[in-house]
Amino acid sequence: MKFYQDKRSVEFKVGLFTLLAIIILILGYSWFMEVMENRKYTELQVKFSNAGNIEPGSAVSILGVKKGRVKDISIKSDGVTLNLQVELDFPLKKDTEFYIIETDIMGDVQVEIIPGQDNEMLDLSLVHHGFRNQGISGFVSQLGILVRDVQELMNSISEDKEFIKGLFSFADSSQSFINKLNKSYDKNYENIENLIANASSISDKLETIISQNEESINSSLNLTNEVLNDFNSTLSEMDIIVKNFQDLSTKLVEEDSSFNKIITEKELYEKLLKSAVSLDSLLIDIKKNPGKYFKIKVF
Repeated sequence: MKFYQDKRSVEFKVGLFTLLAIIILILGYSWFMEVMENRKYTELQVKFSNAGNIEPGSAVSILGVKKGRVKDISIKSDGVTLNLQVELDFPLKKDTEFYIIETDIMGDVQVEIIPGQDNEMLDLSLVHHGFRNQGISGFVSQLGILVRDVQELMNSISEDKEFIKGLFSFADSSQSFINKLNKSYDKNYENIENLIANASSISDKLETIISQNEESINSSLNLTNEVLNDFNSTLSEMDIIVKNFQDLSTKLVEEDSSFNKIITEKELYEKLLKSAVSLDSLLIDIKKNPGKYFKIKVF
């Protein structure tokens, strides 16, 4: 009897030890898998002004491929910060963009990462800013607002009797104008048909004339092009002449030029003028009295 009591005690202890070993093994395996998962995933912090029904565990995708999840969410007065765990197959660039998008019509959301092409790498230690796409639910909401605005507009129009009266008056005037136009068309049907026929005939004749004189027209156009080319060449030569004249004028009025000194220095100009007058008087005197200056001897 005592043997059986000891046996039960031993079995209880063995079972308890086995259970504890299994629990420790499970906890150790969970810890090991969590460590391996943390090494596999990269953590990113992204801040949104509106998280749009996002929750911990929501999917994170890169270019539409699921690559992680939302680890946790931090809510503050200026926005919502998501802590993302993402498996990166390549390093993210500085201009990477983050969006919260809707995946179906039921309003399920996920975080979408669009990699950038910048040369600088993304600083994973910073909190990055993301944006939210409205999606189908946002479109339905905007559509509801539009329908409400249209309904209010129709109600205000229906209450404005003057506007309704003017609208009916405009419709009556338009109908009267259309009726008069139809009567005028019926009355002048033959004249309109003749006018259309004459216009068609003139168009055919013009096309025939052009086809028969195509060579002459082309020759005239070629001659016109030659005249234009000659005219352009003449204009180019005139531009060169004008440029040369401008360069000459610039050189003449430069401070260091002789011409500029003559016209700007009054004393030099007066001396030059006196010299010219004296030279002119000398030439006149030589013409009148050549013997005074030249002596001719005959041997």
